[in-house]
Amino acid sequence: MATIRDVAQLAGVSTATVSHVINNTRAVSDLAKVRVLAAMEELNYQPNAVARSLRVNETLTIGLIIPDVEIPFFAWVAKCIETAARDVGYNVILCNSDWSLSQELLYLENLRARRVDGLICISILLTSKHVAPLLKRNMPVVWFEQSRDVGVSDAVVIDNVKGAYEATMHLIEEGHRRIGCVLGLEHAFVTLDRVAGYRRALSAAGIAFDQALLYPGDYEPSSGLLGARYLLQLPEPPSAIFAFNDMMALGALQAANELNLRVPEQLALIGFDGIPLTEYTSPPLSTVRQPIPEMSRIAIDMLLDRINDRAPQESRRVLVEPVLIKRASTIGLHNNTLAKQPYSPTEA
Repeated sequence: MATIRDVAQLAGVSTATVSHVINNTRAVSDLAKVRVLAAMEELNYQPNAVARSLRVNETLTIGLIIPDVEIPFFAWVAKCIETAARDVGYNVILCNSDWSLSQELLYLENLRARRVDGLICISILLTSKHVAPLLKRNMPVVWFEQSRDVGVSDAVVIDNVKGAYEATMHLIEEGHRRIGCVLGLEHAFVTLDRVAGYRRALSAAGIAFDQALLYPGDYEPSSGLLGARYLLQLPEPPSAIFAFNDMMALGALQAANELNLRVPEQLALIGFDGIPLTEYTSPPLSTVRQPIPEMSRIAIDMLLDRINDRAPQESRRVLVEPVLIKRASTIGLHNNTLAKQPYSPTEA
């Protein structure tokens, strides 16, 4: 295995010159740089990244904790963050926690031991208290999309209240008065904010809130299926369902198919997140899109500001606007009497 001395001997330069070329720590003449790079290629020399990280106190790696990589939304987030990090010369270590706090705490310790330069965290379980030991070691943390308890860390989050308000108001404008919801995890800040936006829209339209129209979900399609079945069997079923993520909306669409309900004529459906899959359902699914590529770039920029000591001392919170996407699963029912005559279970 070639060493730095082998490279220096073949290139006819000192080991210090080779080190400066590798680490870009001092200006080296173009001729010397060409000779060093040619020698490295000929010898297939690979710099020792671990030794370099100890020497310069950086690893050019970022940790990313997500709850469940099998949920397309989180896979999309991971891809966008990795792309944004790669564009600025950083690698990402992906940590999938399966919604387990103990696993997330284990990842925090593992990432600290690996000397990552920073952490992006998507979690409804971790709190500022859990990441405090990392901050004390000058490892910056950026919260992404999920958490409100950010402490002194930076955060980039979507305006969930506004997104839910716009989704609900869209259904109201299409003529719906009984709107069911399949929620996310019960005590998550995301769920609480989206319920708040839903209730705000009902209030603005003079529609009474009905607790019976809320069904607790878990972000999986199965809970959307079960939630829609439950809501549609109520004595006064809804004519529209707002699922708090797109995958649950897909489950609700399956329930509509089982009951031979026409979408949107007999049941309107809207989701949240804007994953690419929603364009290809039948009918295409209305949704509230989170601009994940933009949010990922913001998160990486915030992290690099901290890594490079460019950020202000106080924490920063960037609130990103969601985008309502109207598609065939909801549109076209304004002033339609079908929307005012909800589906009856006896019709199935």
